[in-house]
Amino acid sequence: MRFVVRYQLFIHIMIIIAFLSMYPAYSETIHSNPYLDLGIFAFEENDYTSALAHLKRAMLNQPNNALVYHYLAKTYQKMNRFKEARQYYERACEINKNLEDLLFDRGYFNYVTQKYQYALNDFVQAIKQTPDNLMAQYFAGICAFKLNQFETALQYFLSSTRQNTNIKTNCEYYAAVCYFQIGKPAQAQELFNKIFLSPESTPLRKDAKKWLEILKSNPSMFRPYHLFCDITTTYDTNLKLVSSSEDTNDKDDLLIKTFVNGKYNFVQSPIYIMGIEYNHFQSNHIDFSNYNIVGSAGSFYIITNQHNTTHSFYLRPEHIWLDNASYSSNQGLEYDIQWQKNQYLKLSANFEYAIYNNFSSNYYDGQAINFDFGMERTFKDHENLSLLMGIAILNKNTQGDDKKYQYGKFGCLLKFQDKQLKWLVGGSYSVRHYMHEDISFQKRREDNLTQLLTQFSLIDYTIQPVFQIEHLVNCSTINAYDYKRTAISISLRYFY
Repeated sequence: MRFVVRYQLFIHIMIIIAFLSMYPAYSETIHSNPYLDLGIFAFEENDYTSALAHLKRAMLNQPNNALVYHYLAKTYQKMNRFKEARQYYERACEINKNLEDLLFDRGYFNYVTQKYQYALNDFVQAIKQTPDNLMAQYFAGICAFKLNQFETALQYFLSSTRQNTNIKTNCEYYAAVCYFQIGKPAQAQELFNKIFLSPESTPLRKDAKKWLEILKSNPSMFRPYHLFCDITTTYDTNLKLVSSSEDTNDKDDLLIKTFVNGKYNFVQSPIYIMGIEYNHFQSNHIDFSNYNIVGSAGSFYIITNQHNTTHSFYLRPEHIWLDNASYSSNQGLEYDIQWQKNQYLKLSANFEYAIYNNFSSNYYDGQAINFDFGMERTFKDHENLSLLMGIAILNKNTQGDDKKYQYGKFGCLLKFQDKQLKWLVGGSYSVRHYMHEDISFQKRREDNLTQLLTQFSLIDYTIQPVFQIEHLVNCSTINAYDYKRTAISISLRYFY
């Protein structure tokens, strides 16, 4: 009987040994490794140099132990040596992806290194392994949010808010932003109100208040159609034929200008907008009716939003009438990009190509290429105050040689804006360099234009009043083109 028992015990031991030899990773994980223990202890004590030394020796003893590579990756991550950390995370996952906390830690590493899609995949797998892992749900929501996958992010944030945790308020805040982005303002407002009124959410109350102000001041934001109207009365001390004209007539006049803009979005989502736009402009002069202008322009546009970056494409045909007679027809193609680097800095760039056809004379027919670069910087200590700066470069070719020119401009504005008032003050300096001699004066022309501007608008009204003063001084190499202009305007604006 004893022989039979011993024989059965021997057989069981041999089976276990065979099993362990077939799965070395499992074998090495369950066996003690003193260097691994020392490495983990040093890591927990924030002694990463010692941890690295012990873990390297542990790796030599157990080259197939996923836990060793896991802690090596975490140690390198703490030391900001991300290349090595990534290598060891990958090696640990190759050996045993089901190791506790491994997928979450690799996901967090990918999140820190801004590999949001990889991070989201890891967090999703971690949630499958441990469905009640609230931090994995939270970071999965953050990564989806960073990727503009707002509906996916919303589900993870809502799941996290059902738990009574320290991150509940953060999850509610991000869920509210997601509701806003997917076009559900009522749900967004409900959560922002809850955060603003809760005494436990002090750090986020200021941000929630800003969102509530945006929702209040932009009720039409989620509609596919928009309308803008502007009626302006201007006293101009030195009239120009049209806004793009180079010359003035040394006469003053009072004029009334009307501008109407309407747009409709066929497709409207948080990351993609496509639609059409129509602009109508008209000016009526009191004394010089032969200067009356009517402009009509259509536009087809596509706008995309990704990772704090907005790309816009426009196709714009335009027709202008002067004193009820056709004056010119223009076609434009425009590309615009805006990058919101953070809440304090916004950068922009713009490219436009235009073709001009003048009906009165082909002398002005031609093409123009324009580049614009801009920046808006908000001051951290004074968030109502912003600095706007920009440069523009234009090259215009016409059939009339003496009308070809290159143009450069630098502008700077200071903007103050609170709930009720927006105030702009600043100016610009530009140089227009003509490519050929002026036919009339037999001399190469160069204009240096200085502009000063200030504008006040009351924005907390359905119909917004605007007051503006603009002063321009042009100094030319040909004295006949020198001029000064001052334009004082009062406007009423309506947004719907």
